[in-house]
Amino acid sequence: MRRPRILVVGHYPLEPRDRAPVVRTWAMAEALARHASVTGLSGTRADRGQWIRAFLAAGRLGEVDGAYLEAGTSTMTVADHALLAAIRRRNLPLGIYIRDAYQRFPELYPPKNPKEWAMARAYALTTWRYRKLATVLFFPTEGLGDLFPHPNRQLLPPAGTVAAPPPGVERHPHRVVYVGANGPYDGVDTAVAAMTAVARQHRDAELVLVTRPSEAPRDLPAVCRVVAAAGEALDPWLWSSALALVPRRDTAYTRLALPIKLFDYLAHGLPVIATGPSEASKLVVAAGVGLPVPPDPRRLADAILSLWARPERLAAMSAAALRLVAEHHHWDARAQQVLSALGFV
Repeated sequence: MRRPRILVVGHYPLEPRDRAPVVRTWAMAEALARHASVTGLSGTRADRGQWIRAFLAAGRLGEVDGAYLEAGTSTMTVADHALLAAIRRRNLPLGIYIRDAYQRFPELYPPKNPKEWAMARAYALTTWRYRKLATVLFFPTEGLGDLFPHPNRQLLPPAGTVAAPPPGVERHPHRVVYVGANGPYDGVDTAVAAMTAVARQHRDAELVLVTRPSEAPRDLPAVCRVVAAAGEALDPWLWSSALALVPRRDTAYTRLALPIKLFDYLAHGLPVIATGPSEASKLVVAAGVGLPVPPDPRRLADAILSLWARPERLAAMSAAALRLVAEHHHWDARAQQVLSALGFV
């Protein structure tokens, strides 16, 4: 039986893989290529426009059976729209993944100037067109999907890849890792305050903040270390940690978000402490791979100390995390779901 021919479109350059949407686009394209013949169009707005125009002019839509788009959180370009409209005119199945919708929460992310206000309005128009053109819309969580009515909505959460740890890397029993930005609702300040309290009982405690140096908090206590790492360079920090954090503040937005870093943590055998109520905290509880806590430094510190006091429980959670990704939350499963939704499985 002939492998389906899938056009994979991404709104980001695939290198360097230093941001969650880039990692996800790359991982989905790679996984789909293991099950289908993939043609990829992913890059900056300018590069994408050039490639799309050449692709359409050459009549290459006749070479594909369906399409999958990893959409960005900015507006689609004229070339993007021309491609999606051409796909639908040929009656090809089209799946669009909508990863985010922070613009729908202006009370949390208010436009700072007329340009940002106009961009938010334009993104609303973009997502309206996605709803009109897509055969199926994919979302990381049900809560996000509820913001976009469509007759065919499916969950397509992030995933991870389990690999062997680098040679010579060992777990630091009191190292905690956080990967991500330092935005107003990311909770880095909560993590820092919690680990400052933890360090009073464990002098070797360490919080590794993997973030852009330009975003790192100033005047950090000695318990904190800032690391700039992405892709394979991130692996030693994940494998050498004992716990990982998703310390987000509780907002209407964070309740429905599901960060890709959660699955990176789990794929490295890291138990996760996630603040809630949130999709991340629900998952770690249901799977037995971590603890939920309110977004409070004292409660977070107590949770860290409670797990360190029971190394056998920590080890069991680590093993469960690896099994969860290997058996259920791996990228091949996501690729197969996309192909099934497009009618090829």
